[in-house]
Amino acid sequence: MAEPAPPTPSAGPGPAGGPGGPGAPLLSVRGLCVDYVGEEGLVRAVDRVSFEVGRGELLGIAGESGCGKSTVAQALLRVLPPPALISGGQVLFEGRDLLRLDEPALRALRWRRLSMVFQGALDALNPVLTVGAQLRDTLEAHGVRGARARQRAAELLALVGLLPAHLASWPHQLSGGMRQRVGIALALALEPALVVLDEPTTALDVVVEREILQVLLDLKARLGFSAIFITHDLARMLQLCDRVAIFYAGRLVEVAPAAALRAGPRHPYTQGLLAAYPSLQGDDQERPAIPGAPPSLRSPPPGCRFHPRCALAVERCRSEEPALRSLGAGSGVACHLA
Repeated sequence: MAEPAPPTPSAGPGPAGGPGGPGAPLLSVRGLCVDYVGEEGLVRAVDRVSFEVGRGELLGIAGESGCGKSTVAQALLRVLPPPALISGGQVLFEGRDLLRLDEPALRALRWRRLSMVFQGALDALNPVLTVGAQLRDTLEAHGVRGARARQRAAELLALVGLLPAHLASWPHQLSGGMRQRVGIALALALEPALVVLDEPTTALDVVVEREILQVLLDLKARLGFSAIFITHDLARMLQLCDRVAIFYAGRLVEVAPAAALRAGPRHPYTQGLLAAYPSLQGDDQERPAIPGAPPSLRSPPPGCRFHPRCALAVERCRSEEPALRSLGAGSGVACHLA
């Protein structure tokens, strides 16, 4: 792993306080870079991204497919598959840089202090272990054993609305929604402070999706954990999250409280995303689409990466990369014209 890059300006809310202190953010990501290294060279999938998550906060991360959302999620827990490489930055969690921890220290933190709900529960669950065995394995790896582990496994299923009888079920015997509830139970097994939700309802129908999201919101209210919710569904995110971060082509281009973003997005890309969503009133007006397609991360355009698709772009946008500027109140934008 390369030496961390110098911190870049953060757009998080972060009340003043020392590292890991009561006033500090729970998570502070500074200048995070992730590269994919292959035979054809290096592709930077996440480029100098900085943001914060406050204690008890639900932060949403949205953007088009391939913009780096899931790569960021996996980088936070250092579970990126090869050939991905974290090449710079810091990930400060409760004052400790996760990128500098050795594997034993990182394993002790994963699931006890921070955990993850993956996109596809069928892929995330072990197909040759029952639900109960997987829950007990997670608990036993962190010192909860014997009768207490068995009792806790049953409690976790009840927490997500499943019957104790499903402890004996194999993953393939459960519906998609039930498997995702098991994934949530695993993520909450040790009552972590931060849960990363990487598109947890992607493969589910809209009715089951609503049920799963309601389970998550209820559990967050009851247990008080912080969460990062990653999705391509910006409309859903604006309903659920405290703040929303918008990614484009590997970079963070805007972050703001959900209400402020809904009322007045500052970045042209965010404006285009919101304008493309159909009206809740069901009018028959044609919704404008953002022209063109996202750039290749193998050869991104100079300056602002959105400028080839932006109707407002000026010469400065084509040559000078905009920095993420803090606007106060947990907001920031990377646009020369904002």
